[in-house]
Amino acid sequence: MSRLKLSAKQTQAWRLLEQPHVVEVFAGGGAGGGKSWLGCLRQIYRRTTYADTRGFIGRRDYTALRDSTMKTYFTVLKAMGYESGIHYRYNAQEHTIYYQNGSEQHFRHMSYQPSDPDYNRFGSTEYTDGFIDEAPEVDERAAQVLLSRLRYNHERHGITPELLLTGNPSDSWIKYRYVMDEQGTFIDLPPHRARILFTIADNPDLKLKDSYTRTLELLDDYDRARLLYGDWNAKPDVERPFLTQLDEKRHFAPCEYQRDKPLYISFDFNLDPFAIIYSHIWFDKDGWHWHIFDEDSIPSGTIDEACDRIKARFGNHVLTATITGDRNGTTRSMTRRDNLSAYGIIQQRLLLKSIQFDLPPNPTHANSREDCNYTLRHFADLRIGESCVNLRRDMRTVEVDAEGKIKKSDRSKTAQRADHLDAFRYMVNSKAIRNWRKTIK
Repeated sequence: MSRLKLSAKQTQAWRLLEQPHVVEVFAGGGAGGGKSWLGCLRQIYRRTTYADTRGFIGRRDYTALRDSTMKTYFTVLKAMGYESGIHYRYNAQEHTIYYQNGSEQHFRHMSYQPSDPDYNRFGSTEYTDGFIDEAPEVDERAAQVLLSRLRYNHERHGITPELLLTGNPSDSWIKYRYVMDEQGTFIDLPPHRARILFTIADNPDLKLKDSYTRTLELLDDYDRARLLYGDWNAKPDVERPFLTQLDEKRHFAPCEYQRDKPLYISFDFNLDPFAIIYSHIWFDKDGWHWHIFDEDSIPSGTIDEACDRIKARFGNHVLTATITGDRNGTTRSMTRRDNLSAYGIIQQRLLLKSIQFDLPPNPTHANSREDCNYTLRHFADLRIGESCVNLRRDMRTVEVDAEGKIKKSDRSKTAQRADHLDAFRYMVNSKAIRNWRKTIK
């Protein structure tokens, strides 16, 4: 089979993975550095070199796994001269490749599922090694469970477990585990962990490097710093932020789905993406708690798809959920089945009662901005979990104009994409938060 040339940084990462004492390698940084390509090549090498081994490739969302990482995998297979039906066969229903030598390559999404809070679906299978693409989007717990299962057929081949993780700079568990501390200082890693930091400059494809660099140069300052230069200390430069009272150290904190807590779901009905946030709000002896534990972002999504995800995620718990969001979703439409509104379809699909819908009129941006900042400042236990990647980004970056209205005219700019922030604003406008405000006045 063909041998593919590695860049200098890819070679460094490869050599680290060959070290018996190194178990975890993070290869991350700017976009376009060849990280996914490296991960796929490494998995193909291990499957074809060592018979009867089993590899894991995962991303948080199956759509992204299918449309990006798996496409790269099959591209690398072709470049190496491997042919379907001769050297391997792909079972699309199982999302698994079976090689001629008995090895298997499993492709799995790693999103959180309420029915499987401890990711036992990974624990039921032993793997030889793993590759997590875009690891900052994946829960740390999922990576830890996978790591505990890397023990299949090592002794037979005299090899050791290895987990390769890739991703771009972000304020996530990846940063603090493999790259920097909260003061922005590079951390010393224990012997079983290693990091290699990439940028587009490290991509061996000169034509791609030049064209992609020109594209990345068009981004705003924050994304250009992260994705072009691989800057882990990059902070969004927001001239007039919507949220002035956001305290990342306090508000960006771990929280998780809890079956015994009230479930709140807030919708923003954009076509691309369809944005949803999931929360718990409750009161106990310690006071009020609001934990936004997860989100959904459905590109070109439909209400039916959103309902399918919610049912799969929460099961019967959704039968007691409170639904809020964009009041415009109450408008009936001749283009929808049975002339139902968006919320009508949600009620029908999720088997909900009308009383479960809390849909006050949408606030003006200026009033919503005041309410959101008041809530951030005074709500004692308001947390936005690690998996809320898009909401955290919106909260950092979204800007307003001189009249306090959210800027939304240019979606190519991070500061003007407010989909998940809108879902947050509607949640702040809901009865639950209004009830909290009554208790502190």
